Amino acid sequence: LIKDGAEFSDEKSLLNTFITEEELWACTLCNACAMECPVSINQPSLILDMRRYLVMEESKAPTGLNTVFSNIENNGAPWQFSPEDRMIWAEGLDVPQMSDGKNPEYLFWVGSPGAFDDRYKKVTREFVKVLNHLKVDYAVLGVEETDSGDIARRAGNEMLYQMQALMNIEVLNGYEVKNIITCDPHDFNTLKNEYPDFGGKYNVIHHTQFLQLKISGGNLKMDSDVFAGKKITFHDPCYLGRCNSEYDAPRSVLGNLSAVNIEMERNKSFALCCGAGGGQMFKEAEKGNKEVFMERTEEALKTGCDIIATACPFCMVMMTDGLKYKNKEEEVKNLDIAELISVSLG
Repeated sequence: LIKDGAEFSDEKSLLNTFITEEELWACTLCNACAMECPVSINQPSLILDMRRYLVMEESKAPTGLNTVFSNIENNGAPWQFSPEDRMIWAEGLDVPQMSDGKNPEYLFWVGSPGAFDDRYKKVTREFVKVLNHLKVDYAVLGVEETDSGDIARRAGNEMLYQMQALMNIEVLNGYEVKNIITCDPHDFNTLKNEYPDFGGKYNVIHHTQFLQLKISGGNLKMDSDVFAGKKITFHDPCYLGRCNSEYDAPRSVLGNLSAVNIEMERNKSFALCCGAGGGQMFKEAEKGNKEVFMERTEEALKTGCDIIATACPFCMVMMTDGLKYKNKEEEVKNLDIAELISVSLG
């Protein structure tokens, strides 16, 4: 700034003067603020730019996230597992791989949580059983798959995200992949909306959308009595709902079960985030009031449900933790929609 012919600075900046680093890293990037903004300001993109500045220019990130960056760079996953262990989840199952020379109708994108998270590996296995039951023409990348880079991008490490995206796109395009199914809304959002910027254009569908298509087409017929008398409440994943406007598919699938479906007070575009997005899953929460996942679990329990249905690996971790904190894990179960369908198929 030039003032009265002399250089002037009030030594103020948006970051640190008006927005603290603590506030910046507390955001879950759930997109609720952008949806509610009356003048259509996209706050998450501004928050993301400030995170990028901190990470890329000043090498500042919470300790947990620095560990995640190193793990993705070295192991291709947010955790310290060997890339060679990516198919351990499939032991005992008949799972075709792209490297077998297949050119299937669908690529099933397993994702890092689906391959390595102990709880979500069970969901991956159940969804594969459903695919096999339906005789779907599909295959997985196996050890050729690496992290989509979604976590790196949301946490401000744009360079690492682009490295992961370009590696994956090279593999996907090499196999001439056209259709992708995934159980992870974060990977769904990244593959569908962000990979096209780098030359990766695919028809990407979430597993709830796929199941809805099969049910409406008459291909998927379930035992209608398995969940009779049970009350189910569905928690909307932010990156399926607010980010991609998909609220109907999961509810349509649940509507085909014999259970009673109850909505939480905040649902669909107004649903409260589980608290794991924006890299929160991998770092300590900032000091403050009640943690987000606890508040969301309480909202679910208020419905008097027997089952909290989720459709995202991060939501599953947070809701399961919430039930444990409330000592309700014996009374109320947290199940993915793929698990509910698998059970109803016997």
